[in-house]
Amino acid sequence: MNYSLLISIYVDKEDVIFLEKLPIFEPDKEKKMIPIIDFHDKNAEQQMYDAYTTCGFAVFTHTHDSWLSEFSDWGQIVKEYFALPTEVKLKNGYSGVIDNIGYSGIEDERLTPYMPGDLKECYNWVSPDRMQEKYWPTDIPEFKPMAQRIERITRMIAHEFLYKFENIFKLPHGTLVEKHIDGSSTMRLIHYPVWENDNVKENQIRGGEHTDYGSLTLLWRFDDPGGLQVQDRQTDEWIDAPYIENSLVLNVADMFARWSNDILKSSNHRIINTDLTKPRYTMPFFLDPGRDVMIENFTDLPSIYPPIKSYDYLKWRLSISYDPTIKRDDGTYGEDYAEDPDIKKEGIQHLPFGERLTQADIL
Repeated sequence: MNYSLLISIYVDKEDVIFLEKLPIFEPDKEKKMIPIIDFHDKNAEQQMYDAYTTCGFAVFTHTHDSWLSEFSDWGQIVKEYFALPTEVKLKNGYSGVIDNIGYSGIEDERLTPYMPGDLKECYNWVSPDRMQEKYWPTDIPEFKPMAQRIERITRMIAHEFLYKFENIFKLPHGTLVEKHIDGSSTMRLIHYPVWENDNVKENQIRGGEHTDYGSLTLLWRFDDPGGLQVQDRQTDEWIDAPYIENSLVLNVADMFARWSNDILKSSNHRIINTDLTKPRYTMPFFLDPGRDVMIENFTDLPSIYPPIKSYDYLKWRLSISYDPTIKRDDGTYGEDYAEDPDIKKEGIQHLPFGERLTQADIL
């Protein structure tokens, strides 16, 4: 707390002056916050530009008001699913990185490759044309039809965001949406279970520090005791993401940042162990373009990166997360992962080695 000196002067009949020192509270500088945007505000696109060229994250209200009852019902089914015995969930065990569907258990994934496995369990599913029947849980009859409906609704909402980004960058209407119509997007349910502090490994948290892989991530939070933090790109300070009922969080991921020639920012984020006595349930939707879509600069600025196929990039990223022994093209392995602090601030620390062009290459 800061204080300044206040001189209080009282003049009485004898002209005697009394001086008194009184403390004055000066509030600390305004704490940095993740932007909160009303999706239907007339200035929403400008607010989005401001958010995604700096922070890379924003919390949106009024994105799915027409489907609040569906999401509420789905949240209950999600909790019922994760309450099933592990051996039941493993009947639909994770397919591997090529299809990226099914159930993965606690500590199976490590979002930061050099840290212990994350304190979470997950279930992935995709659009009906790509989903395999054997990965659907059968112990909850309502699960499959409701999951398919939630995926359709979420895809529609994601496309509405893409339309806004098209307007922001003055791209022809439908340019970005068309590239995601037959995309390799993935829905994911995540359960962060109650965990005894004595059983937490050194440096182990609910979700390790990372940037997302694809275009955009839309995150629903069903039961959230907190923990989502975003790293400030200038100060490295970790900022808590506010929770607002019936909102969603949207962040730009690495591929979309690359597509925008790094005008849009993909920022590090993590899930810390805020309160391990309470479970946390969330649902991210990872919006990705079609597998054969070439990711190349859609701005008028000189390109920073060479083109790369969407699916080639996604497979590499998923492999690093799930298999620390994968051999890279340069002969090193995922377990030797090392962060470059300068690249980290750009939110692209997971790009394959040698892909990012230098200023000399551009010139």
